[in-house]
Amino acid sequence: SGRLIDDIINMDRSDRAVISTADDAVLAKLSCVEKGYYKDEFIHSMAKGVKGANSNSAARARGRNGSSPMEPIIRKGTHARVCAVDKAISAFLSLQLNDNDTSDVKVKGRRQVAILGAGRDTTYLRYRFGNLKDFKEQVDWFEVDHPFVIEQKAHSWLCNCAPESYYYKHEMNGATGVSYRVSFTKQNESCASDSNYHLIGHDLRSPPSSLFEKLLDPFHGYGRSIPTIFVMECVMMYLPDKASWDLLRYISSNGLEEAHSTQIDTFVTIALYDPIPNNDRFGQVMLNNLQKRGITGQTHEDGEQHEQLSLERTSTLSDHLAKLHKCGFDIAVGCHMMDAYDHGVVSIDDRRRASRCEMLDELEEFILLMRHYCLCVGVHCSGDRYKSAAATLCSAGMDSPIGFQAGKCTSVRR
Repeated sequence: SGRLIDDIINMDRSDRAVISTADDAVLAKLSCVEKGYYKDEFIHSMAKGVKGANSNSAARARGRNGSSPMEPIIRKGTHARVCAVDKAISAFLSLQLNDNDTSDVKVKGRRQVAILGAGRDTTYLRYRFGNLKDFKEQVDWFEVDHPFVIEQKAHSWLCNCAPESYYYKHEMNGATGVSYRVSFTKQNESCASDSNYHLIGHDLRSPPSSLFEKLLDPFHGYGRSIPTIFVMECVMMYLPDKASWDLLRYISSNGLEEAHSTQIDTFVTIALYDPIPNNDRFGQVMLNNLQKRGITGQTHEDGEQHEQLSLERTSTLSDHLAKLHKCGFDIAVGCHMMDAYDHGVVSIDDRRRASRCEMLDELEEFILLMRHYCLCVGVHCSGDRYKSAAATLCSAGMDSPIGFQAGKCTSVRR
């Protein structure tokens, strides 16, 4: 705990502000779950200790006990965000892959999910103890965040989330800094029921080569030849612009030098959920709000000039897709969240459930808000084995696994 206090003291205002956004996100998701938008039996435990999380749901909605008022428009937008990111992950994991002809037993029947900037995210827990119960493939799950966040997640947050009849255990890997291998063991089993959940402390502003060094360490066992989806949910926006380009280039190449990239079959997917200022007044308000918290790259109150963030340089959906394309992704497809909500990414059942939860009076404001966020998916393959699957994942139309619809999304291809 002493080291954590020292870490907090040594952080600058911008770092503290960005890390605190994980608390904002978990409170919004907690409010959604309490209203019945979706199910997440782990969100209350993950939100423990967050200011406002311990008040009752009615008080939280009204902004009592130090919490911020949670308006219906925020819940409805947060629900759409959860649905969109879940859809991208589920579509990737359910994709039919041509890996039956591989002789590499380390690759056959395996997938990898890497959540960058994971914060208090509960997606692994929901999939591990819910959606993935009947999933036949082996899924290795990696969560990456600032070492300060990862240490808290390993020692404080996850231990509250173990389902009934499960023990929580974490094992630290000192060789890669603050990183852990996590398992949940059934009480009537003598060995861990899984050890494929990994927490890795890494500042995403640092060189991406160091991130891949940690992932590839035998303790974590990331496999470059295993199909992988990287997920960044309101994370890219906070990275300095140059760091965001470097990270995307490294991800698309899977950390391989160009001379070696054609020697193995790889399949890398990235799913991005990010705001888009759209160069309009509403977008400028978004940027101004971040500036007040000391986050944006504009001149801060202390007079110090910071490098512009990705959010400030990637203002539109087209900017995001062009960026993915220039960073090496073969296909990039995306849409703003209003089209995602109305046209297939968010399912009819999810929209009906949201409508039953509460009425929305600010419809025009909701539409404006949703048009200032986007979901983008990019894929890159080396070799021919996965090219068909990659094209299917990024397809648009009735058979799109993610739900992108022709005329309601934009795509770029090499």
